[in-house]
Amino acid sequence: MSTVGSNKNLFAEELQLLQEARLTLARVDMTDAEWQQSYKRMVEEYERLLGEARTLTRIADRNQRRLDEMNAELERQNQLLREKEEEAKKTQKAIIHNYQRLSEEQNVIDKRVGRIQIALVVMVAVLTVIVLFMLYYLIFDPVRAVELMEALKGK
Repeated sequence: MSTVGSNKNLFAEELQLLQEARLTLARVDMTDAEWQQSYKRMVEEYERLLGEARTLTRIADRNQRRLDEMNAELERQNQLLREKEEEAKKTQKAIIHNYQRLSEEQNVIDKRVGRIQIALVVMVAVLTVIVLFMLYYLIFDPVRAVELMEALKGK
């Protein structure tokens, strides 16, 4: 069988052998020895062609098995990728859900902290006013401070 080197006619040798066989069949002036020699050559060429065909068939079968195995592996890999993609989507949804939940919790905490800060500021202001009044009375009007203390104890 011809090699692939000639794309023009892949089976040039085989076609030439076929043409020679047809010409041999068309001849009527051949002796028995010439017929036998021609037949022997065709049998030998047929045997060679059959061997090449068997070799090519084995190679093609092996390549087909490899291709089938690679396709099966590719399909397994694709399935694995689809599974990983689904898993990633679920994880992404869970992360988004957790982020939203944490964001809402952070807002609630921020509001509570804001209220506590306001309450602390008010308490500090009230305590500051009380301390300032006490200092004022102790420094500028100690008699009045003693009267207020006795009034508080009496109640």
